[in-house]
Amino acid sequence: MKASLLEKISHAHMPPTLFYRFEYDPEKCTHCMTCYKTCPTSCIQWDEENKRPYATGLNGIELACIGCNNCEAVCPARCIHMRGEYRVLKGRYKTPEEKFGEMAPPMPFGEKDRGRPFEQILGDLTQTEAIIFKRRSVRLYKSKPVPEEYIKRILEAGRFAPSAGNGQPFKFIVVTDREVNRKIDQISAKVLYMIKSLYAKKSRWRKFVVTALSLISANKWDQRPIAAMEKVRQTNGSITFNAPLVIHILKDKRGISKPDIDVGICASNMVMAAQALGLGTCYIGFIASTAPYAPAIKKTLNIQYPYELALSLCVGYPKVSYDNPVSRGPVPVEWIKRN
Repeated sequence: MKASLLEKISHAHMPPTLFYRFEYDPEKCTHCMTCYKTCPTSCIQWDEENKRPYATGLNGIELACIGCNNCEAVCPARCIHMRGEYRVLKGRYKTPEEKFGEMAPPMPFGEKDRGRPFEQILGDLTQTEAIIFKRRSVRLYKSKPVPEEYIKRILEAGRFAPSAGNGQPFKFIVVTDREVNRKIDQISAKVLYMIKSLYAKKSRWRKFVVTALSLISANKWDQRPIAAMEKVRQTNGSITFNAPLVIHILKDKRGISKPDIDVGICASNMVMAAQALGLGTCYIGFIASTAPYAPAIKKTLNIQYPYELALSLCVGYPKVSYDNPVSRGPVPVEWIKRN
């Protein structure tokens, strides 16, 4: 059944939602606080009095969780689990019925992998598959710099990514100066604070404004990034996590077909190369999203026509282990086969 126009535009601001379930075993917890330190949103907080993590919401959002399972991946004691599913029940961001279902771990060989420990699956995978399933977004880095040789190898992996018309519509800005990265973070954070304050609470005028903005750009007004914006505030404007290396990927706005897609493929090549070299990475979209409203970002990075900031990558040596594969939500698959 096709959604009506009213269904497509309603409940854009804080829609009725079924959230994930936070499960925690206090008997196993080592009180390392890694889950709290690396949570990308404001979901996982730390109870200092009882020395334990807890999951929380944010200004009308019941649980500020995006289901990345980072807390589960970094927990050395395996005492945290996010269960269930994220499901928007009505309106603009309603979850399609074909995406209903709880998160599941990697099952590259189908149903026979269900309940099978990943360590057993790992031996049957190619090296590339293993990298894909073990890759995590890293948000806690050692201060150790990334060798220039490794940086060049990562850039070269990006250069050889496929692109429309073999046009390579991208440019790289490599920043190893933490002060510059901190400056960019702070400029971007100011814009994020304004966006979060607009979304922050339930009210008629906020509902009207967010609904109107979602009509212009639906992919920018989902409620989940708001929780990540709150985390930026809680960490005093940290966006690139004090990583020793940030690579900004610029797109040529005149690029053939859809240069944003080319940039995404390029970045994926770079992330896989970095993972193979023993490094950790994290895709950062906030800086590119706020750059149009913060000319100082463009000036600091000396971005000039025809280029535009599309994506940023944090790169460095992980401070903790991130290699625990986690569950993911279902993705619809349709087969068209020849009889």
